[in-house]
Amino acid sequence: MHSDYNSPGYSHWFYFKVSNTRSDIRYTFNLSNFYKPDSLYNQGMKPLMYSTKKAKMDGVGWARIGEDVCYYQNSVKRKAMTGFLYTLSFSFELPYDNDDVYFCYFYPYTYRDSKEHLERICVDSKKIRKTELCKSLAENSLDLIIITNFESSELDIAQREAVIITGRVHPGETCASFAVEGMLDFLVSDHEEAKQLRNKYVFKIIPILNPDGVVIGNYRCSLSGQDLNRQWIGATSRLFPEIYYTKQMFKKTLESRKIFMYIDVHGHSRKRNAFMYG
Repeated sequence: MHSDYNSPGYSHWFYFKVSNTRSDIRYTFNLSNFYKPDSLYNQGMKPLMYSTKKAKMDGVGWARIGEDVCYYQNSVKRKAMTGFLYTLSFSFELPYDNDDVYFCYFYPYTYRDSKEHLERICVDSKKIRKTELCKSLAENSLDLIIITNFESSELDIAQREAVIITGRVHPGETCASFAVEGMLDFLVSDHEEAKQLRNKYVFKIIPILNPDGVVIGNYRCSLSGQDLNRQWIGATSRLFPEIYYTKQMFKKTLESRKIFMYIDVHGHSRKRNAFMYG
């Protein structure tokens, strides 16, 4: 696997296609150049596969597959960092001949998926509005979603505290996007709890904090080759506009209201289930 673009050696995300398959062969893939010393693959997780023919004939999309799945240290030394690299090995059989089959680290969630989802839900300006916080280095939009009960009086809205949510600062953690999508869907729904939340808080949500990394297929870094989650202290608008303008949004928010909570949604390659750091 290749490292993140411009990065010193972050390599963990994979998403590739295999064509001209045969159904009567047992395949074994050895994917090398992983940089993390352990993985959920050693705790029972399996790679994801999408068969084009199976999706068309049986309606089955992405599915966990593979036997003899193991993740282990190999003999290749890391060039930019100390230690060795790691290999993921797994075996499988395919259901159809001459199929186009995709393999992925985790369920894909693209920049376009986010854009299309926002188009579907940003239809009622009485409870949700969308603006562009800034442009990334590659001129991709950093969307900012604001959710509250906009039908309330200006005084009522001004007295509400803010809840800020960001996701996908690490582009390979696609589960974060699914979580943020679920939050957005709930907050704009007609559930009584959602109505109460809109009446009490102003939600400011950035679904994809690292759009360039998502677009180019990085695992952890932005187009600059740096981990944006390590740039909060000294971010500049020139190198890290996503973090710089997010911080400006925080400061601007504090000028008019308190921030009740900030939630930064991630995925984890070695821990199970859902958990929080606070």
